Amino acid sequence: MNYQTTDTYRYLIFLEKYLLGDLEKFHRLCDGAELEENESVNSVNTSQQEGVTTTTTTMNPYSFDFMIGKPIISRSTIPHTASLFATIDVLGFLIRSGNDYRGTKNNFAAFFNYLNHQLSPAELSVLVNVFRHGMTHGFFPVLNMEISCHSSNPIEKMFLKTSSGGLVLNVNHLLSVVPRRLRQIIDDESLYSDMEMKFNFLSQIYESNCRNDINDVLSQL
Repeated sequence: MNYQTTDTYRYLIFLEKYLLGDLEKFHRLCDGAELEENESVNSVNTSQQEGVTTTTTTMNPYSFDFMIGKPIISRSTIPHTASLFATIDVLGFLIRSGNDYRGTKNNFAAFFNYLNHQLSPAELSVLVNVFRHGMTHGFFPVLNMEISCHSSNPIEKMFLKTSSGGLVLNVNHLLSVVPRRLRQIIDDESLYSDMEMKFNFLSQIYESNCRNDINDVLSQL
């Protein structure tokens, strides 16, 4: 099988083009937001933790900074993090064993289970339950946790900590990992036999569950 003729390869190449294009625009938004923050007297909270500067760029609705009226300077952090989560989810499903595509935790574990990127059980639980599920179903991370995408963040750390002891998801780390891992999967010919079966299985599930409803909606237009 020539893997470059598979539906999976076509899908992954299309995914990569859109993801990288969106992330490039995301980076421009972040640069603009940092300039705006530098010009603002009430810039976002920055704290020192063991010599690392952690800048919270998306406050939780109950944070002290938000309650005292510090300005919200948008940089599209949440929707772009959600895009990274969606990429992790589908790639993890394609490369792992089993056909339970709803097994988000297993999908995330499979995605990060390579080289030095295997997550601890606690890290996996927090990433999926607090951040991924919280942001997918409620826009914000649950339990008042926060996320950050800032040029001062160290890309090697998945999680950072605020001066008040809160946990912060470091989006810079995901930005450094997800596109690189996507390209590794695209280039790994050995994965395509299994991925093609999984991809076709998923397509058949959607066809079975959704085609009649799609036709019903089309008939009303």
